[in-house]
Amino acid sequence: MRRIPWQPYLYLSPVLVLYAIFFVFPLFFSLYISFMEWDLLLDKKQFVGLSNYQEVLSNPLFWKVIRNTLLYMALTVPPSAALGLVYALAIERAGKLRSMYRVLFFVPVVISVSVAGLVFSLMFSPQKGLFNEWLGLFGIGEQAWLQDTKLAMFALAIVGVWMSFGYNVVLYISGLKQLNNEVKEAAAIDGASGWQSFRHMTFPLLMPVHMFVWTITLLHSLQIFATVHIMTLGGPNNSTNVWAFFIWQEAFQFFNTGTASAAATILFVIVLGLTVIQVRWMQKRTQWV
Repeated sequence: MRRIPWQPYLYLSPVLVLYAIFFVFPLFFSLYISFMEWDLLLDKKQFVGLSNYQEVLSNPLFWKVIRNTLLYMALTVPPSAALGLVYALAIERAGKLRSMYRVLFFVPVVISVSVAGLVFSLMFSPQKGLFNEWLGLFGIGEQAWLQDTKLAMFALAIVGVWMSFGYNVVLYISGLKQLNNEVKEAAAIDGASGWQSFRHMTFPLLMPVHMFVWTITLLHSLQIFATVHIMTLGGPNNSTNVWAFFIWQEAFQFFNTGTASAAATILFVIVLGLTVIQVRWMQKRTQWV
């Protein structure tokens, strides 16, 4: 009879215990709460079935939150991915300064979101903010970036792109290093220009990296919370109220833990679905290659 080795499981047990405590248990507990009407003040709970989900889906604010989240994704994901690719290509041609540029572009990734939010709040100040100073150079008047319903989301998107594209730069640099130099040399011998080589060879060969970058950036944009909480609190007039902030409001401002958990469960299902699609696409792409 074959003995099952227990040593690997023993070594993994600390990680598995922490994973169960901080991920598995909260996940199932949140799912449980989503079917309950729970008064935290009186510690009373009652099973209500799918009522919390119906309440979330029938709430007009929820659908506005969905539109805001989609708008934020549209404003951040394409620019972040495009800038990541452009700067990765530029850094690969930077010669001796390559390492320095890598560090500089990765700095926004490691900066605390709280610090970044506070700094950008000052930069978007209507009176002495840096962005209004720049606009003044072109004769454009002062803008109330974070108080204007049409501009507030664009301000948050600028912060989101600034904080995320450095990570994409690193991913694209890693992808560029995996490309076969012989293919590039063959293209150069055939007389292909730099643009032709990029369009017909480099860009298609980076397709797995493109997919990963877009998926990761999209998932991060779905879960934006800290910058909204620090810079706008979902305002003005809920114009920057996004999915994660809506969940926080329901749970900790209105104490609707059931509806908050229902909204969180819907978000989890969407994130899980996008992740599964990305993994399956990557597996197929690997088989093709």
